[in-house]
Amino acid sequence: MEDSAVSYQNTGTGHGIMRVKKSTAGRSPSRQTSMVESPPMRHAPNDWARFASTHWEQSPTRLRLGTPLIPPEQAFQGLVSISAPFRFGTRFRALPDVRFFADTARMRAPGTLLPGEQDADATAYLQRVGRELGAARGFQCFVEQPLMLDYAQWERVRAFVDGVLARVGVPVLPIISDLWLGRFTEPPQGAARREHHARFTAVLHGRLRVRQWTKDAHKARTVEAQAGDVLYAPSHVWQEEASDEGALVLRLWIPVRGTEPLEAVKSLAVKLLETQGEADDAVPYLPFPGTRGRTPVPRLAHTASALRAVTHGPDLRQLLRIAWAQRVSASALEPVPPPRAHEPLEEDAYVRKTPPGRVVRMLDSPGQWLWAVNGHAFAGPGPFAAHVLDALAPGVPVRVGALCGLGRGASQREQVRALLETLHALRGIERVPSKEA
Repeated sequence: MEDSAVSYQNTGTGHGIMRVKKSTAGRSPSRQTSMVESPPMRHAPNDWARFASTHWEQSPTRLRLGTPLIPPEQAFQGLVSISAPFRFGTRFRALPDVRFFADTARMRAPGTLLPGEQDADATAYLQRVGRELGAARGFQCFVEQPLMLDYAQWERVRAFVDGVLARVGVPVLPIISDLWLGRFTEPPQGAARREHHARFTAVLHGRLRVRQWTKDAHKARTVEAQAGDVLYAPSHVWQEEASDEGALVLRLWIPVRGTEPLEAVKSLAVKLLETQGEADDAVPYLPFPGTRGRTPVPRLAHTASALRAVTHGPDLRQLLRIAWAQRVSASALEPVPPPRAHEPLEEDAYVRKTPPGRVVRMLDSPGQWLWAVNGHAFAGPGPFAAHVLDALAPGVPVRVGALCGLGRGASQREQVRALLETLHALRGIERVPSKEA
């Protein structure tokens, strides 16, 4: 695989190959401000082809899914679980991150104003907090990266995102998600826009009123959305949300243009540089006033030399390959949920590939293969393992002993078993109950 590869193609054989592909994300968008209604979505290829050619980075639209992207009951229960530790105070540098806004001000210690076990559902929560704060006050419970702890929700959103990425390519930076529940006429955090990011705003519960504009806010257009609707806005569009009765909304920010490749490489280079840092973290000082001639700064010179070595060495390229394999296998929807607990697979156990069953394989170095499943990367067996993936057709149970038998000799059979147990922990395959097998 070339280091310049920027997209992924599924071969349909259980494993993927990297391809160089020009993404439409770099095109200059047409600055349209009108909202064009799209026909109901069926998640069919033709639907996404029409969306990509008509709206992607061109014009806003509303997609009617018929049912919410995530069941509102499931999304609300996830919000309750995420909010539990934040009831005792602010957690710094924690993801998912929970914030609570009363009107437009953030409350540092919202306590029981966050969703809790006493709230039966989103409606009950909106009613309770409305009574406690007063009918005249708006409020919003906001969560950054809500999907990373719930694989079921993450997988549903990933299936939706796949329809888009199959047409426009996989971004080199991750997709950012946030979830919020509240009732307000003025957005607590102001107009919503991340530079160089398109966004999908999915209404899971209630009704949402959205005002969108490009350069001139006086020429804005307002659209209303209800549960089951997804509003799309290109990166050049600003928008403000409001909900008089209350709404539960998931928002996805998809990087589309700008300095994404530079940021991806810079982030990994800095991490490598930090691992090589010395214990002395004192800031170097120069003589004051300055002396005549050149003044050497050993610490800065050493850092520059280390950075040069990092960017020209093999470690950065390997980290980029690993990060890219993880991103492709997760459809860029990061952070990803953790693996499930390791579980031994007996010879007579049956397994099957988990839809969509995406497994990314790439040659990392001579004789070394890199695997990635659902955003997790690991070192896996070589070319013979392709036969194992081919034998794992989606939805078809296969006995573990039969899969292990594809290996030649005891060593390869043990490698297959270890591979299957890793795939199971990463949810690439699932155990089939005996009665179904």
